[in-house]
Amino acid sequence: MKVPFFTLVLMSFVLSVTLPGQEAYASGKKRFTVIVDAGHGGKDAGATGSKLKLKEKNVNLSVALELGRLLYEEKGVRIIFTRKTDVFIPLDERAAIANKEKADLFISIHANAAKSRSAFGTETYVVGSSSKENLQVAMQENASILYEDNYKSRYGGFDPNRAESYIMFDLMQSSYLSQSIQLAQLVQRNFVKTCDRSDRSVKQAGFLVLKQTNMPGVLVELGYLSNAKEEKYLNKEKSRKLLAKAIFDAVMDYKEGLTKMSQAYEEENDEKEVKKEEVETKEPEVVSNVDEKKSVSDSVIYSVQFCSSKTQKSLNSRDFMSCVPAVEYQENGIFKYMYGKTTSFLEALDFQKKVREDFSDAFVVVLKDNKKLPPSEAFQYLK
Repeated sequence: MKVPFFTLVLMSFVLSVTLPGQEAYASGKKRFTVIVDAGHGGKDAGATGSKLKLKEKNVNLSVALELGRLLYEEKGVRIIFTRKTDVFIPLDERAAIANKEKADLFISIHANAAKSRSAFGTETYVVGSSSKENLQVAMQENASILYEDNYKSRYGGFDPNRAESYIMFDLMQSSYLSQSIQLAQLVQRNFVKTCDRSDRSVKQAGFLVLKQTNMPGVLVELGYLSNAKEEKYLNKEKSRKLLAKAIFDAVMDYKEGLTKMSQAYEEENDEKEVKKEEVETKEPEVVSNVDEKKSVSDSVIYSVQFCSSKTQKSLNSRDFMSCVPAVEYQENGIFKYMYGKTTSFLEALDFQKKVREDFSDAFVVVLKDNKKLPPSEAFQYLK
């Protein structure tokens, strides 16, 4: 039984913009497809600089086009823009472009602003529940939908200015969370390495444009236009090119890591096939109780989270028949359910594949000393 989560209806009309020459890609082997999304545009200027009155939409587009140029020159990579000029594209259409093209990555580029003129640095977001601070950033970026006609009906009554609208992100499970975190970490690392930027870390927040995409995705905040020094930095062409180069390097590092992981996964499966007739397959050990003392408390354990709910569910529920025995735990007042226990990340991917037959949004989580690690800490083990 498929377990549906709150989804937003995408428009059937899709606008796809590609670089010249990319149309020929379809005749050959599928390339690694990256969607580059320059935030805001047209009547939606985004944030405005405190001193130079620099418009966010122009900064975003400049960095996006440079990133696209770098990716276009890379063999085996296909680049698609959501916009290449100063036009307004609704958030759901941006996601629809990515989903239609079955992209491998979605990168949304933005610049930040804050009430405090002293805020500075770069941060990269993945979709998820928002802290009080991150909620303000999400509200600011999601406010783009206010420029759209009939936005309430298009987004199922979602109001970007009401905190209550963001509860759905607390319940949401992203199938691509671990991959998104991996990319986000690489982006932040390269911002520091290439641009000498202040690292404000990887964060989670409820961004509509990320929620609606069916692939790993990040939303990048290049800096704070509300800070006069940062605005001056972002106004320089050299700075924008460096920021684009940092994101480009992160994408290529991610792609390389994905290739290596795929190869390792195939090699392990080949070994399993060879030994299949010689060794009896052992059932994977499962977590039977959240309070159970682990015999390997100092080890990292992988499990698969497949469901979350505001109300408690019975572990003997017919809905969970394919995930017996299931484990329940609470996080921020939400009941969450996991299946399986292993010390091998590759084996956890096998669990995930099995569970997704009934729970399409299931994803791997990392446990250490009986506690689920937050995304920022779990990343180092998801490889």
